[in-house]
Amino acid sequence: MWLKYFFSGFFVKILAGFDDTMIRIPIMTHMTKTKKGRYAFAIGIFIAIVLVMIFAFLFASVIKAIPYSNYISAGLIFLLAMSIQFNLFIQKPKKKVREKLYAKRVSVERFFKLIGFGFITAFITIIDDTIAYSGVFLNTLASPLPVIIGIFLGTILQLYVIIYLSGKFAKLKYKKEITVFGLVLLSLLLALRVL
Repeated sequence: MWLKYFFSGFFVKILAGFDDTMIRIPIMTHMTKTKKGRYAFAIGIFIAIVLVMIFAFLFASVIKAIPYSNYISAGLIFLLAMSIQFNLFIQKPKKKVREKLYAKRVSVERFFKLIGFGFITAFITIIDDTIAYSGVFLNTLASPLPVIIGIFLGTILQLYVIIYLSGKFAKLKYKKEITVFGLVLLSLLLALRVL
């Protein structure tokens, strides 16, 4: 029974978070160019996932009843796409921004900003996953610990993939355009309930 609950948590995280992982890779690449920066961004993602998981556990039955949650998720993801398109997270002048982004060392202030960006990105893209988490918790309220451990391990695996692949993605041309297109497409698919 323990293994069953563990795998239900692990697989719900992997399956529900697959689309988010593919979206976070280009966003992370857009926001930071250093390994330390990617770790900071990943810490923000991890914090958001922990908070959403706690929320899903505490309010499982309420979350499942939220109407139009797909439209809320779609709208927020579309706003995230527009903020990247119009550089709302990164202020001008561009030359100064480029120097900061490509700097070899990440300042303490920049490190915490990246944690914040990671948190916001994850929080916006994970809203639809909250319903999946709450469904698993509703079915396993008697013993939630294996589910929680499964979700944590799935999260760690996904963060490793995001950090590793964002380094590869950084070498592509038109990163910003790919990021914006991916987010707009995701918001459309969520609004149409394809995902």
